[in-house]
Amino acid sequence: MCFLLEEHIFAGAKAIKDLPQHPSDHNNTNDKVRSQLNTTEIIRDLQTRLAMREELLTVKNELLRNRDEQISDLRSQVKSMETTLAERSTQLAECRKADDNLPDSCPSGTPNGIYQLKLRGLEPFQVPCVSSPSGWTVIQRRLDGSENFDRNWEDYKEGFGNIKGEFFIGLEKLHRLTEARPHELYIKLGKIDGSTSYAHYDDFKIGSENELYELKSLGKYSGEAGDSFKYHENRKFTTFDRDNDEYVHNCAANEYGGWWYNDCGTSSLNGKYYKDGQLPDGQLINGINWGIWHDYDWKQSLTYVEMMIRPKSL
Repeated sequence: MCFLLEEHIFAGAKAIKDLPQHPSDHNNTNDKVRSQLNTTEIIRDLQTRLAMREELLTVKNELLRNRDEQISDLRSQVKSMETTLAERSTQLAECRKADDNLPDSCPSGTPNGIYQLKLRGLEPFQVPCVSSPSGWTVIQRRLDGSENFDRNWEDYKEGFGNIKGEFFIGLEKLHRLTEARPHELYIKLGKIDGSTSYAHYDDFKIGSENELYELKSLGKYSGEAGDSFKYHENRKFTTFDRDNDEYVHNCAANEYGGWWYNDCGTSSLNGKYYKDGQLPDGQLINGINWGIWHDYDWKQSLTYVEMMIRPKSL
């Protein structure tokens, strides 16, 4: 019993001995604990930051992969566009080569039909070509009244209508055609009763727009309809919005159509179309006329006209 008591006393004394003897010893212990806690927190913070950095790196790598894919797609698109551009360039070169081979007048000895011409400074355009007589280019046609010829200056400059029916080729094309080389002019005329006639001029030439598309030359007349065009030679073209005639008023007004009017004139093949070939009572003399052929009866109106040109060398 005494032995056990002695053991307990010895153990208690040792415990007391092991306790910190001074306050500073308590502080050191606390500092060590705090230091251990701070180190743990720092490690945890660093681990958190490292995890976030790894996540950011993962996102960045994914973005880089997406960018690489986009760059690859763009390169494919650029390559495809380059291929398409090369093909279009080849097609354009072929078109230009084909355009360079187009004639500047209706070919001789070919069947009647629509052909494509190419003139300097103009895009290729289609025209009706007539084989009998050979090599003629139709520049104007009236036959059924389906087209309105009471047009402004710009329309007459560029041309209008249906080349398979009623149309006017355009003053600019006429200028370019007749400027390039001498041309002759052939005009077919028809009345409501079925009678026909013609007028031919051997040196037809039209001036430029700066010259107001002047009828610069007709040359020598031949034919059966009489010469109702010579009076208009050296006259400028007039439309209802561009008065270039010698009359005190505008000769193209009131549906007369554009023409090379003098003091108005002895012919007007772009006038208003009357299907019965007769102007109604009280109507102005605005029909399609060729004065000499119908004895200057201005109440009559022609029902068929076809104007054609061809180079004189043919």
